[in-house]
Amino acid sequence: MKPFLEILAIHLIRSFGRELGDCVLILPNRRSGLFLRHHLAAHTDQVMWVPRMYPVSDFIDRVSILEQPDPVELQFILYDLYAGMVEQPDSFDDFYYWGEMMTGDFDELDKYRVDADMIFRNIADLKELEDPAAGLEQEQVDLIRRFWGGFHEGSHTPEKEKFIHLWELLPRLYHGLRGTLKARGLGTPGMQYREIAERIDGGGLEWPEGERVVVAGFNALNSCEKRIFSWLRERGAAFFWDYDERYVKDASWEAGRFLRENLKHFPPQAVLEEFSNLEQDKEIRILELPTDVLQAKMVHQILETEGDGGRSDCTDTAVVLCDEELLIPLIMSLPPAFEEINVTMGYPMSHAPVFSFTDQLITLQNNIRKGKEGADLFYHRDVTSILAHPCMHLANDEAISGMLGKIAGRNMMYVSETLFTGELERKIFRRMGEGPGFIDYFRQIYQHLLDLQTDREDRMHRDLDREFIFQVLVHLNKLERLMLTRQDLSVNTLIRLFRKILASLRVPFEGEPLAGLQVMGILETRLLDFRHVILLSMNEEVMPRTRYGHSFIPYALRAAYGMPVREEMDAIYAYYFYRLIQRAGKVDLLFNSKTEGVRSGEMSRYLTQLKYERGIPVTRPGLELRAQVTRPLTIDHSDSVNGLLAAYLEGSEQGKYLSPSAVNTYLDCPLKFYLRYLRGIGGPEEVQEEVDAAGFGTVVHDSIHRLYQVFSGNGKGTIGAGDLLSLLNSDKPARILEEAFIAHHFRGDPKARIEGRNIITFRVMLKYLGKILETDRAIAPLQLVSSEKKYHRVLAIRAGGNDLRVLLGGKIDRVDRVSDALRVIDYKTGLAKQNFPHLEGLFDPESPSRNSAALQVLFYAWMVSGQHPGERITPGIYVMRELYADDFDPRLILGSHSAAASVDDFSVLEEEFVARLTTVLERIFSPGIPFHQTDNETHCRNCDFSRLCSRFPVQGAEGL
Repeated sequence: MKPFLEILAIHLIRSFGRELGDCVLILPNRRSGLFLRHHLAAHTDQVMWVPRMYPVSDFIDRVSILEQPDPVELQFILYDLYAGMVEQPDSFDDFYYWGEMMTGDFDELDKYRVDADMIFRNIADLKELEDPAAGLEQEQVDLIRRFWGGFHEGSHTPEKEKFIHLWELLPRLYHGLRGTLKARGLGTPGMQYREIAERIDGGGLEWPEGERVVVAGFNALNSCEKRIFSWLRERGAAFFWDYDERYVKDASWEAGRFLRENLKHFPPQAVLEEFSNLEQDKEIRILELPTDVLQAKMVHQILETEGDGGRSDCTDTAVVLCDEELLIPLIMSLPPAFEEINVTMGYPMSHAPVFSFTDQLITLQNNIRKGKEGADLFYHRDVTSILAHPCMHLANDEAISGMLGKIAGRNMMYVSETLFTGELERKIFRRMGEGPGFIDYFRQIYQHLLDLQTDREDRMHRDLDREFIFQVLVHLNKLERLMLTRQDLSVNTLIRLFRKILASLRVPFEGEPLAGLQVMGILETRLLDFRHVILLSMNEEVMPRTRYGHSFIPYALRAAYGMPVREEMDAIYAYYFYRLIQRAGKVDLLFNSKTEGVRSGEMSRYLTQLKYERGIPVTRPGLELRAQVTRPLTIDHSDSVNGLLAAYLEGSEQGKYLSPSAVNTYLDCPLKFYLRYLRGIGGPEEVQEEVDAAGFGTVVHDSIHRLYQVFSGNGKGTIGAGDLLSLLNSDKPARILEEAFIAHHFRGDPKARIEGRNIITFRVMLKYLGKILETDRAIAPLQLVSSEKKYHRVLAIRAGGNDLRVLLGGKIDRVDRVSDALRVIDYKTGLAKQNFPHLEGLFDPESPSRNSAALQVLFYAWMVSGQHPGERITPGIYVMRELYADDFDPRLILGSHSAAASVDDFSVLEEEFVARLTTVLERIFSPGIPFHQTDNETHCRNCDFSRLCSRFPVQGAEGL
């Protein structure tokens, strides 16, 4: 089937010939004019002037004597009027939203030529409606009576009083705004329409002789358009309507609601075709998808199946997004064969990466603080969010990675401006100046980002991002001009205004419409026809739209005065839909069946109509899904693994040793042992604002070490109860704890301060230190043998037919002598138990209650026994939470229930302990035993490698 514009082009050439250049064509939108030019060129065999073509908005702007004001300046003019009419005006920030709603209402009042004084009357006495002077028809009277009659029923409430006050203010604002704008030669689009219509009524508008006017493709007309078109008709204008007999002749079809009236008042000059295309055979599919993203993915499959990627005719294929938010997912899903993609639609700036980037820049500025040395400091979350933002991906990736690593490595809560050396980073991470400095700050950043787009190879994404950035720069320039006349505006007001402008902005993409795949919104399809149409988001909440903007004017009053209401908007969208598919040979209609939030997952009423009228089934397409089977991950014990393990043998150049933590890790998960201790892969470095569990233990351990070093420094071999009491009563514990806290948590930053919830953590740590000193005072005197000292010991094993000597070692928190026993003490600030039923359970990977803390301190006791042979060694754990018990005893407890007993002498357990430790080490070094994932998924809780090995933590675990 030929497109309507092609049929119109043929008719115009035949009717006007070489005089076509003297014609003026008025069309619904700009895109249809480009397509019409294309068809005119294709069907003429002679040189002629192209007729002047105007989208209706440009035609009105050309004829009117008023110029449209800048939208932001318009809001300021309205606010000034409002502030002069009320005693206590709201701030401009609060007024901005209401102002946009008011100007929208005022614009419609003008387009539909409504008497503002009449509609904004507070009719307390409904008999006024029946006065002939009111000039109302009975249907209007009934609608107005319905609203005001219900409003005045019952008692007067504060809410009613507020409404009446605002209602009476609206006509004053309406007239005041019109008067102010007209005095400056300005006017809203509605004022332009009304000014032309009133000039026509007054006989003040003339049309040049010899200019023929052609009006084509309109649907719903406002009152001013009807008056203007009637005037043009009287001067010989030709009208052409695009419709189908199916919905025009049947009055029950809402799609033909406006066309029936238009055909009556503005009959076409000639019948271009039979207009019975909807009844022709078409291939129509209704496809149900469970998510929006799958709709975009389905488009890929449809286009590849149909082979549309190789076509270049602009009328071949169109993808229509009823929900514009699917633009980016769609572009990411299109087949690579589509080299030419033309996007023509309005996309919400609030969903663009540039908008979130602007938000983060504003947040960055709001959280700046001054450092002690005068440098500006930026909150680390703001810094990392900006550096990791998609808008920064064209900058120097290595430099950004280096900065992120440095911030995490130094645990920098606040990042100094001196850290940033790159050109773009220096523009971002600086304090924004007052007044013009606000404009300069954002302009420099976005101009730099715009320059970076030049070298991008992915043209589609480059063009999209450039358009977003360009719109930001355009509105920055507008704000700059505004500042020249509004010098009283604060920077905070300007920032909030800037954000509101961007949030409400729809970016108009206009590409090359005559080549490649056409991607557009539903409004851009007016007067265009395509062989294959793919519509996405054909849901009842989206098509037709359930929201048409907010208004101060209630439904009943809008209906009474002929302003657009919900039913009329439904009719407009019905026309958009059926007109679009009437000439298509193939139509794919996709909708999202998922019920989520306010969305019901219901398919559009238009699909339901097609389903029952044509018997079209709803297809649930079988997308190709590849189920990912998580197979157990195993690392074979190869020769290269032997080379890595050799670093832990006695005499190796690396000097590595296996610690109790390494052995515990192997027992919990051999794969984790391989990744951490053989491959050296650690967890991700992140800035810790507050001390986490590991950091808590590190600070407490170091603080205790520093406290007891006080006695070592004084040359005291034996520490008495009095010594500990003096230390308890001094400020040394607090000072030493603060030093350790800053050294570890703040990486020794001398400018760091303990603040926020870290103060609470600090106080808890201080209480723990005090309790340890009290616990030691109760058993004093004691002799400190070592504190935070590394011990080593070699264990001979046989693995793979070879005799090996494995170096074992670790840093022991404390070794002291109390009475005749040498105590090996391990501090535990987290959850830990002192009891274990038997040694076998400590080395059993399958045991759900394996006591890794007990194994660790026994490991330490064995190492100490190597340096202190013949002495009685007592292993013990200072569990911080248990220190407060009256009968606290740090010794390990072996056995269960009545058979439980304290471990006073490690030598009793040493032989069995060494044998079981040897078995574990031989498994580690045996070539035939691979490193596999643990079968106990509870060990995956909080594991740094859970994603790396495709094993996710159990519910509630961190890292999800």
